[in-house]
Amino acid sequence: MHNTLDLNQEIQRKLIHLSSSIIPILIAAYGKDTMLPYLLLLAILFPLLDYLRLNNFYLKFIYNKMFFNVTRNHEQRTITGASWVFIGAGLTLLIYTDIVSIISLLVMSISDSVAALFGMKFGKTKLFNKSLEGTMAFFAMTSIIVFTLSPLKFSINIIAIATATIVELLSGPKFNDNLMIPLFIGLILTISGI
Repeated sequence: MHNTLDLNQEIQRKLIHLSSSIIPILIAAYGKDTMLPYLLLLAILFPLLDYLRLNNFYLKFIYNKMFFNVTRNHEQRTITGASWVFIGAGLTLLIYTDIVSIISLLVMSISDSVAALFGMKFGKTKLFNKSLEGTMAFFAMTSIIVFTLSPLKFSINIIAIATATIVELLSGPKFNDNLMIPLFIGLILTISGI
C-alpha cells in the first residue's frame, strides 16, 4: 500500500477526480431540483459501498483489482475520495443555489486536480504537507473559475478564492478537501450575496 502516489498514479487518480466536473455541468444543464435527489442518493450509496468494501473480502478484492493503483493507504481503512466527492456535492447542492454549487464543485474538481499535479511535478517549496507551487496553481485555477462565473465584486471573489486555497492547503485525510472546499467557498459566495 502507498501513502503517496507517484506522478503516473496521481495523474490517473486526478483524471478520475476531474470526471466529477460532470456534476456541476449536469447542475447547469438540469438545475438543482432535478439533480439534488440523484446527488443525495450517490452521497449515501458511495459511502455504503465503501463500508461494504471494507467489510467484505470479495468486494475488497474486486475494488483492489480496479482501483488499488490510485487508492491512498488511508483509504484502505476508510471511505475513499470518491465518497467524499459525492457527500460534498450532495451537501453543497442541498445548501446552496445552482450557481454557487456550480462554482464550488468546479473548484473542488478542477483546481484540486491542477494543484496536485502541478505540485507533484514542479513543487520544490514545502508548505505544510503540500507545496507552495501546487498552492499557487490552485489559487490561479480557482481565480479563473471564480472570476469567470461569479458576478460578485473583485474583493469578495478574492476572499472566496483565498478561503478555498487555505482550505485546500490545510486539507488531509482527516480534513477532506472534497467536502470542505465546496462547503467553504460556497459559504463565502452565499454570504456575499451571489
